[in-house]
Amino acid sequence: MNDKKINRLFGAARRETPAAPAEGFERLVMQQISRAPARAELSVSDVLNLWFPRLAAAAAAVIILCVVGEYVSPGPSLTDSATQLQLLAEN
Repeated sequence: MNDKKINRLFGAARRETPAAPAEGFERLVMQQISRAPARAELSVSDVLNLWFPRLAAAAAAVIILCVVGEYVSPGPSLTDSATQLQLLAEN
């Protein structure tokens, strides 16, 4: 379709009167609202399920930061530190 036809179709649609809702529509809507169950309290597992993707991303970010920090830091390596701690624990 070209732009002229589309603009004519939209213009014709704008001039049309909107369809009236069916009789009793308001009553049906109110019935559906009253039938809808109230929001139940969330359990701890529900909250954890909602937060899991964010917690997993945060945990992955912490792990990546620790690994990068291990390679960037000028101090002793993790293996050297663990060996020193093991020697201190044996004494």
